[in-house]
Amino acid sequence: MTTSFSHALPRRLLLAGLIAAALPLAAQAATPTLAESLSQMDAEQIGNFIGRPGARVRDNAQFERMKAYLRSHYDGVVAKHHFELSPGEVFDCVDALTQPGARRHGLTAANWVSKPSMLPAEPLAEAGTDDTDRAMNDRHQRDPGIFLSAASTDVDAEGHAKSCAKGTIPMKRLTLPRLAAFESLEHFRSKRGQVTNSDGWNTLASVHEYAHAYQSVANWGAESTLNIWKAFTELPSEFSLSQIWVVGGSPVETIEAGWQVYPNRVSSHKSDAHLFIYSTQDGYANTGCYDLTCDDFVQTNSDVAIGGYYTNQSQVNGTQYAQKILIYKDGTLGHWWIKVGDVYAGYYPRTLYDTSGIRNQAAKVDFGGEIINSSPSGRHTKTDMGSGYKPASGFGYAAYQRTIRYVNTSNVYTTPSLTETRTKSACYDIDVATSTGAWKTYFYFGGEGYGTGCP
Repeated sequence: MTTSFSHALPRRLLLAGLIAAALPLAAQAATPTLAESLSQMDAEQIGNFIGRPGARVRDNAQFERMKAYLRSHYDGVVAKHHFELSPGEVFDCVDALTQPGARRHGLTAANWVSKPSMLPAEPLAEAGTDDTDRAMNDRHQRDPGIFLSAASTDVDAEGHAKSCAKGTIPMKRLTLPRLAAFESLEHFRSKRGQVTNSDGWNTLASVHEYAHAYQSVANWGAESTLNIWKAFTELPSEFSLSQIWVVGGSPVETIEAGWQVYPNRVSSHKSDAHLFIYSTQDGYANTGCYDLTCDDFVQTNSDVAIGGYYTNQSQVNGTQYAQKILIYKDGTLGHWWIKVGDVYAGYYPRTLYDTSGIRNQAAKVDFGGEIINSSPSGRHTKTDMGSGYKPASGFGYAAYQRTIRYVNTSNVYTTPSLTETRTKSACYDIDVATSTGAWKTYFYFGGEGYGTGCP
């Protein structure tokens, strides 16, 4: 079924929703289409959410703002197909030219681009590289929760193919329950996190802690292979991540990508690592959003499930899984592309950013871990960074990023000179090193939070 949302929903869909509401629960098990989901959303009242597990929406005004945002977000979107990537995790295959980012930036078949106009160049081969290095001991591959396949015969419980046809892109469905897990729309879109005040309301707050390594250098991007872990988060409003940043400007402008465990942001697989992207154009104040939940990013590839969860995650003293990610500026006048593995997923248009920020180039590359510490019960959180092990634990225990490099403004991959920094070394730490083997520049990082030395 192909559905466009540029006009009011057909009456037959509204009637279908009323009929469905009267049916027994077992008869309503089928995953709704996007049109049906929006029709059901229109009928929702805040009273249905009060007391619902996980619902935190502040009041009816915020609830209605969330509903209006969903209507606007999907206005004009043409959905061709939908499927459950896993139970509760629905993706819609939408006409690529009708996705929110494409509509915002006026894209048509005439000005559509599917990959960068050029690629970063490799430096001259380094003598003495040992390809039998530890890098061969992790699994760096196409995870089935992140990469769809147009040729796949894999189907969901209702027989819907878990793939999107050429000309469409997979959008993880944004629903009212996902929004209502946050106090306000701003909370949902922000990367700042939430803290519960004494009056019981959640507020935006800077409660982040880091263990990361950076270099201030003019650049056209950054690349790293990120070790993936199922990080423990003590509260659903806290997150743990491993990511790459490119940064510039004041207020800061960023593009970020990596994996994140953030229970409040997802409808299923809440304790698993999810692929994420993020960008802000004003220091996280009023702009920014994750994935495709606003109209900043333009996805061009039909195989990458941005916001999908990793089915393969590392095990302590067991198999290690990793994902290579590149954030790449296509020359001074090109866009900022996100490459996952060997696939360019899409781009942030350069016009989102200022010339004093990252429109033409970035000023810093950054790599590492980040958590939210909301200080439950007045103590430090027990949320893990990475695997929960400190860097000294090494391979198979501590999380790592490896084969780290940046793209200089001559469009050549370059070995970075990284400066370590951490918020509280007793809680989370980082150890940068170099190798003549395949890992080249790398680091171990992480920790378990609350405990001895981390009160």
